[in-house]
Amino acid sequence: MNKLKAWIGSTKFQRQIKPEIKRTIAVIVFTVIYGIGVTWFLEASVIPMYTGGIPGLAQLIRDFMKFTLGIDTSGWEGLFFGLFITLSNIPIMILGWFGVSKKFVIYSMISVIIQATMLGFIPSINIGLSSESQALTATILGGIFIGIGVGGALKYGTSTGGLDVIAQYISLKKGQSVGFVSMVLNIVTALLGGLITAPDLIARGVLPGVTQTLAAAGIVISYTILRLIITTIVTDKLHTAYHFTMVEVITNNPQDIVSDILSNIYRGVTLINVQGGYTKQDKTLIKVVISSYEFTTLHQLVNRLDSKAFIVVTPVKQVYGNFKKRTIA
Repeated sequence: MNKLKAWIGSTKFQRQIKPEIKRTIAVIVFTVIYGIGVTWFLEASVIPMYTGGIPGLAQLIRDFMKFTLGIDTSGWEGLFFGLFITLSNIPIMILGWFGVSKKFVIYSMISVIIQATMLGFIPSINIGLSSESQALTATILGGIFIGIGVGGALKYGTSTGGLDVIAQYISLKKGQSVGFVSMVLNIVTALLGGLITAPDLIARGVLPGVTQTLAAAGIVISYTILRLIITTIVTDKLHTAYHFTMVEVITNNPQDIVSDILSNIYRGVTLINVQGGYTKQDKTLIKVVISSYEFTTLHQLVNRLDSKAFIVVTPVKQVYGNFKKRTIA
């Protein structure tokens, strides 16, 4: 027992093994949340709504076969979802392996397997959102759950796979918002989905008073785009790896803090000699620009070395010059 406690308290466990355990738990939990958002809310809604990425494309192809080609998919729909999600992610994972991060892709693959299982074989549960009057509620809650799943996974250095990997690649190379990139990539799914499912909605009388295909399609598209916007907002609120922050630290112990920043966070710093207006004591102002997700590490580092340090955090819109954007895993 003492050896186990010593191992858990060791530097190797705290810096190398513990973060990987946290990432593994995070990818499982957030993928399950994502799956609930799709299965229990979007799929349960009487008005078709589409999730993003590969699962959204799977929904689109299924509905095309069902409503346009007249193929009965009820007997093998789950198998189709599982295989399509898994196989379609293979070339995307190859892109992520070489263009984002190998570790990022490994965790994303775990998410894809869980996602394919949930969306393919976990049945939809009726939670009272299957009527037309509850479609807006299903849209909002589905968007929130999906946004938490996607954004939470990205926050911990993983993703739910599919277009999230492509969006992460673009975000890393171009600095664009991950949620914005994903939304742009998924708009086409919403447009096509609305046109495909509109005739069936009219035939079943799901939308009272709506008799034109374009009008029915517009309703489906509107709900899906609203879901996308909600997901985008939640994703960007949770995932801040490419939001920048300037941190100013006024301290009496600059050398140790600077040394730890350089060796643990790998960011350059600027030192300025300052004087307290009240105490008249000489101090050092440390300025460093970091990605927002690095702030927790920096804060803990400063508190450990100088608990009385004065810290100011300022949002930064953009950074130019020698500032490296790192992969998040």
